[in-house]
Amino acid sequence: MIAGLRFLSSFLLLLSLTLNAQRHFQAHPLLEKKIGQHFPIENYKNKEGKNFSANELQGKFSLINFWSTTCAPCIEELPYLNKLEETLGTNINFIAITHDPKEKVDRFLATHQFNFMHITDSVKELQSYFSVIRNPITFIIDKKGNVQEITGNIDEEKMNLILSILSK
Repeated sequence: MIAGLRFLSSFLLLLSLTLNAQRHFQAHPLLEKKIGQHFPIENYKNKEGKNFSANELQGKFSLINFWSTTCAPCIEELPYLNKLEETLGTNINFIAITHDPKEKVDRFLATHQFNFMHITDSVKELQSYFSVIRNPITFIIDKKGNVQEITGNIDEEKMNLILSILSK
């Protein structure tokens, strides 16, 4: 009887993991309408202070992480984000966007590893794009520059799912 329950328990766990690996992330209802839409990278400025081209995200998948230097869950997910960048390398655009000023981000990066390209000072842009933003949020952008997936905190399970999506 106990062996049967263990087998059933193991089978249900395996089935759950398999189904979770095949489904899309569940986006917050306020963000779901962004899926399939162009991500407006052209509203953000590069390190030279010039707006990105609207075509900047085309031709490669992109992983865009919205974060803040004072957000504990943002800091907790850094090892997973860095692992994604390390594993997928130059095949993907890795972008981190924050409302924090560049100087604050630079001080943070002096003591924390975060291997993404950083877009800082984006208060106005973030407020115009999100009705409410709760960090961290991560967008997967397809090769056409459209939002494909949206998720919250990245943990090991989500990291593996993102790897499977971006490795295609």
